[in-house]
Amino acid sequence: MDLHDLKRIGLTEGEIKVYQALLELGECTKTTLAKNSGIAPSNIYDVTNRLQDKGIISKVEKNGVAHFSPANPRHILDFLDRKEDEIKNEKEFVNSLLPSLLLKFQEAKEKVNVEVFQGWNGMRTIFEDLIQECEKGEDNFVFGASKGESDEQADRFFLNYSLKREKKGIITNIVFNEDLRPRKERINFFVESKSCNVRFIQQSTPAEILLYKNRSCILILTKEPLVIRITSQEVAKSFLQYFNVMWSIAKP
Repeated sequence: MDLHDLKRIGLTEGEIKVYQALLELGECTKTTLAKNSGIAPSNIYDVTNRLQDKGIISKVEKNGVAHFSPANPRHILDFLDRKEDEIKNEKEFVNSLLPSLLLKFQEAKEKVNVEVFQGWNGMRTIFEDLIQECEKGEDNFVFGASKGESDEQADRFFLNYSLKREKKGIITNIVFNEDLRPRKERINFFVESKSCNVRFIQQSTPAEILLYKNRSCILILTKEPLVIRITSQEVAKSFLQYFNVMWSIAKP
């Protein structure tokens, strides 16, 4: 008789050998069981203890000597019932952990998406996305804001989309480069708007950083603007930390 297929219900090869030997021998001692099962005497108690836990064999002491016997094979069904209950409990446990596990999984698998937008049409794509994605009362952050190489066109563009942000109730926190302070046509709206918080810093650069949601946008305000947008929560957090440092040293 070959009981090898009992592996399918979770029995190990050693457990199957011991159980098969007991079915053939009936009640026997450790020494006889080890000899007939091919299991080393030093391991026989470990194997028989596992089979007892499963309810498949039993043990009695006679004159201080352990004797082992096979249990009724129907007890294998009892073992499977207990195993089924354990699996059910384990499933319930995993289900209770699933929301936090999925959150960790999403965070771990997040991929950094990098896109490049060219020209003023590319700029419009970025700002239209900002207007659409941000809700009333939500913040966006800008630092390194400068005049760029297309002053008048840049003034019109940013005023237009600043009005749209204000209309939707989006809060803009912006750190201008100091060289823009005299440019009233560019900064007056931001300074006077209740939806804007404005500071200035001693810096001069053609690039600025715009942060909203999990997007970090590098705006290069050359004659033909270029925008590099990075979509990543971790990158956005890093840029926001940098913004907070600049905000702390900037002046009203």
